[in-house]
Amino acid sequence: MNTKSKKIEFGNVEIGSDEFSPRAVKVRVTTLIDQDVLDKFKCLAKKKGQRYQTLLNDLLRQFVENSENRIKVRVLNERAVREIVREELKKRA
Repeated sequence: MNTKSKKIEFGNVEIGSDEFSPRAVKVRVTTLIDQDVLDKFKCLAKKKGQRYQTLLNDLLRQFVENSENRIKVRVLNERAVREIVREELKKRA
C-alpha cells in the first residue's frame, strides 16, 4: 500500500461564539406530512424565495418560542366534549 504523507500545518483558529449554538447545528429528521400540507409549504416557500425546509423550521421555532404565550390545548375525550356541549346549551337556554 502506497501512502503519501501530508504536511499538516498547525495554527490558531478563531472559533466564533455562535459556532456551536443550537441554531448552528442541524439534525436530519424523517417524518410524515400530509401531501396537501407539503404542497402548500412548497408553494408558500417559493413565493417567499425560501426553501420549504427553512420555512418549516422557522414555523416550528416560532411555535416553540411562543409556547409560554399559547393557550393550553385541552385534550378532548368523550366526557370533555359532553361537558362542553352542556355548557354551550346552558348559555343558549
